[in-house]
Amino acid sequence: LADEAGIGFAEGANAEFITGNGVGKARGITAYTNVANPSYSSGSVGYIASGKAGAFASVAPSDKLINLQHALKAQYRPGAVFLMNDTVLGIARQMKDSSGSYYLWQPDTTAGFGGRFLGSPVYVDDNMPAAAANAYSVAYGNFRRGYTIVERAGTSLIRDNITAKGTTKFNFRRRFGGGIVNFEAIKLMKFATS
Repeated sequence: LADEAGIGFAEGANAEFITGNGVGKARGITAYTNVANPSYSSGSVGYIASGKAGAFASVAPSDKLINLQHALKAQYRPGAVFLMNDTVLGIARQMKDSSGSYYLWQPDTTAGFGGRFLGSPVYVDDNMPAAAANAYSVAYGNFRRGYTIVERAGTSLIRDNITAKGTTKFNFRRRFGGGIVNFEAIKLMKFATS
């Protein structure tokens, strides 16, 4: 029962850390004001355009991912990771070098299934938006330095065997929140031409 509650809390929290609006929940990385990276200022998240609406650019799509890496200041790149959903990772895994000989994605037994892309670990979270027009489907950042999660210690449990005769309900409750604390440490890719 405790394992199932833990899984439920983890799934709910992950969704909030990506898309939560901050009202009674954590504020997700895609829920802030996003601006083109050259216009970036504190309080907003900078983005790089993919070069095509709803997809990676048709020509040299990996160049835009390199631009995304370099949009992040050099001091945040050590420890930085890519974050995307499984479908977007499937597209990125098919990208090859300019000669078409080598895949840019490399498996990494220490980084889990996501592996490495352009030297950085890739984490899969299906709460990240799918590839669609104007979607922020890829994040790159040093999340340890850019995003803070706060959690009140403990999980409360209320056992209810009165509401429905012959049935016992267990209501679990956990309090947590989160938000970006360093806007320089996280960048997004917008699936658009600009």
